[in-house]
Amino acid sequence: MIDYSFSSKFFSHLPLLEKLLREFKSVDVVISSDWRLADSVEQQQRHFSEDIQHRIIGATPQIYPDVAVQHRRQLEIQAWLEGNGRGDAEWVALDDWAPHFDAGFERLVLTDSARAFDQDGFQELRSHFLRFAAIRTRHWKSVALSYNDSPQAEPSALAD
Repeated sequence: MIDYSFSSKFFSHLPLLEKLLREFKSVDVVISSDWRLADSVEQQQRHFSEDIQHRIIGATPQIYPDVAVQHRRQLEIQAWLEGNGRGDAEWVALDDWAPHFDAGFERLVLTDSARAFDQDGFQELRSHFLRFAAIRTRHWKSVALSYNDSPQAEPSALAD
């Protein structure tokens, strides 16, 4: 039997994940792990430090739990994103089971189930977060340049 409690060895690296989340304050967390089957989102939030709890914003749905589905976790994440108006959001999955995702899936940080979320996973996840931050920065520079390039734009048009 698998122990899905947060006190188990499978979630012993929570402080390392929280360290990364503190560095990247715009990153929210959606639980796609099987832990979502044992506890509500509110119960899962309690396992995180107080300053991180509000960033645990949901849990993915279970897709056809009684049917063998390829890439189940990836499909569940995509279903949550679409269902919550975030279909075009940048995201990355942290998981220890590659068959949950398409082969070579670029948005997967694959951890070793024996080591869990270690320093290697930390660095790989951090590189994804840095890429997200760079994309946001380029987007805002682009928006700013668009504004500066169109002096006819009225201030009220920019309030949206």
